[in-house]
Amino acid sequence: MKTCSTRIAILHPSDPLGNVPSGIDSFIRGILRWAPADLEYTLIGASSDPVARPLNVTSEIMLAGRTARFLPLVTLDARARRSFYPLTARYLRALTPLIARRRLDEYDILDFHRIEPGLLLMKDARPKNLVMHQDMSVLRNQDSDIMWRHAPWLYERLERRVFSSLTRVFAVRESAVERYKTMYPPVASRFSFIPTWVDDTIFRPAMANTGEDPERRETRQTLGIEPDAPVMIFVGRLDRQKDPMLLIAAFVEAKRRCPNLHLLIVGDGILRGDVSAACARAGVERDVQLLGVRPPAEIARLARASDLFVLSSAYEGMPIAVLEALACGIPVVSTDVGEIRRVVTNGVNGIVSTERAPQALAAAITTTIEAGGAMRGDVCIRAIAAFRPENVLGRIYENHRAQSTLVASHARVCHG
Repeated sequence: MKTCSTRIAILHPSDPLGNVPSGIDSFIRGILRWAPADLEYTLIGASSDPVARPLNVTSEIMLAGRTARFLPLVTLDARARRSFYPLTARYLRALTPLIARRRLDEYDILDFHRIEPGLLLMKDARPKNLVMHQDMSVLRNQDSDIMWRHAPWLYERLERRVFSSLTRVFAVRESAVERYKTMYPPVASRFSFIPTWVDDTIFRPAMANTGEDPERRETRQTLGIEPDAPVMIFVGRLDRQKDPMLLIAAFVEAKRRCPNLHLLIVGDGILRGDVSAACARAGVERDVQLLGVRPPAEIARLARASDLFVLSSAYEGMPIAVLEALACGIPVVSTDVGEIRRVVTNGVNGIVSTERAPQALAAAITTTIEAGGAMRGDVCIRAIAAFRPENVLGRIYENHRAQSTLVASHARVCHG
């Protein structure tokens, strides 16, 4: 008996086999990893290792036992550094001839995670979906590092055109959904909120429920950190959005009350040199470890060896790294950004600092450390129960199934 698959193309410069710390990359990887058998996904993306994953070559990739197709069009810096020629511009340039040669005709549905690829396909009649990972009103935020901040009026004009051609728009910020519904009332029904999710098969609490955890001891020993020293961890790109300079300033301030405090920084980016220099100026370079880009399983191991996660961002959508930290059973200290209050409750599993200042963030850090185990464990894990993949990604899959009825005129691939 033959079964027919709905074929979906995801158009975004992402590498599902790479380790670039990005919420969008994690979101796409999850869609591919948990995809049901009746939906066939191809990521038309980018390669962070063009030797292993050469450009313009379609291959099958395995993600935890699930097969997906992958066609990288451009290279992606494995350390999340930005080049003079923006990645999105390079991607659009590579995507244009693919569209011209009708290489996308085999797909039933097209998915985007930025508006720009949608500009090239506005006249395409197939169902088209967009996931917005940010409330783009941040373009007018002075701390924004998004290139469109130089011409927000142009972005908003292009956004309006793209939205008119889309079938569905998901946004990970509820504020964005409400703003778009107000701005575009004739198509308000197209917009809906969707949270991010966490892979709790990787990001899980320590195996040892009582006594000393051997993994925690071993990880700290490898890092050269004393077993009882308080450790905070940060995971993300080192760029203006994440504001690592605030993180370092808060760490220095917190060390006044916790002299043996350590900081693990996982990730890379354009501000790595500035971060390193700030640590040297403050005399804390021996207490701050810049660990670079790490794979998810190793990030989870580092989180379980830590006492709290710290987010110092100027703005966010719904940061996956926060969900991952909570899933590992450690509390979160964060600036008041994005959807952070959906999962972090003050005094229960962390503290949300209403003031973006070193002293305020440092006070939240030291209060959380002094709480000891009261903010750890089950109170963290319960906060992410609603954000497991099966609870979130099911909405993506159901939307694609519903849209598959709209593509009857498109040929389907059938597998015997």
